[in-house]
Amino acid sequence: MKKPEIQRLIRLNFFKILGALLGLIAAVLFLTLGFWRTMLILLLTGGGAAAGAFLDRGQKLADVVDHIFPGSASGEDDGEGF
Repeated sequence: MKKPEIQRLIRLNFFKILGALLGLIAAVLFLTLGFWRTMLILLLTGGGAAAGAFLDRGQKLADVVDHIFPGSASGEDDGEGF
């Protein structure tokens, strides 16, 4: 196959290829690290991706933290807690 044909196939099947690669990576992680460590990696990766999406939209980091943990970045102290 020539390069333009391969590029066309990749373009037409991009999400199939991406899904297969992500599935392969998840399978390797499960087999090498175990379930809970893999879940922690996926959770932290998802959180980082979500924070990056907020920052890509031009929001400030404090707004991102406040969205995830309401009231934490605003500096407000209601007198409760530690």
